[in-house]
Amino acid sequence: MYYEITPDGAGFLPAETARMDVDGLYIRTLAIAYHLTGSAGHLLINGTAALSPLSILKQAPLLGTPQTLHIIQRHEEETIAGETVKALFERDFPSIKITYESSAADALLLLANGTTTTDPNQIVQAEFYIITPPNREKRIAINCLNNLFLPLKLYDVHVDLQFNGEIYLGMPALQLSQEEMKALAKAQPRPEPYKTALDLGLCVGLFDIAPRFSNLTS
Repeated sequence: MYYEITPDGAGFLPAETARMDVDGLYIRTLAIAYHLTGSAGHLLINGTAALSPLSILKQAPLLGTPQTLHIIQRHEEETIAGETVKALFERDFPSIKITYESSAADALLLLANGTTTTDPNQIVQAEFYIITPPNREKRIAINCLNNLFLPLKLYDVHVDLQFNGEIYLGMPALQLSQEEMKALAKAQPRPEPYKTALDLGLCVGLFDIAPRFSNLTS
């Protein structure tokens, strides 16, 4: 089985796992991915442009001492995020081997043997055996809101460790309350994207009461 990692999330494959049904990790929509290896195993991060590079660096202890970092990025995506992550790891782990790959692929697999692939034939076959996170859409909405509304608590944004090689872990918490996000939305010159994100949170059950947007553009 291949366990899906949603945007801004991470999956860990320990060097030794008790589960024999874990064939790998799966990213459905590739923007930028970080594949880290160390003595303890493999870590795959499904990155976005908004994900804090520092939060990616903070995942390093899971690996023991990081040995390699492979960055896979879609052709049309900005390179700033990947370059920043690369610089941080080179600063803190001078001996790490860093490689970079530009890809036209939409999806990616990290196989249990530690190799990544964007081969479409292999991915099509794997998609018959995908396990998705519990409450997938709610998890995606939480991470979307945390990134969109991160200016007030920039340093509190973390990679969402979703899969530990055995099970899916609990969902992250919203970094701001609904009222704080509404206030931030009202202060934006273009509140529409913020309204849409809050409406998405409402639709998936993150909020009990619909936020009022009547004064957003006044």
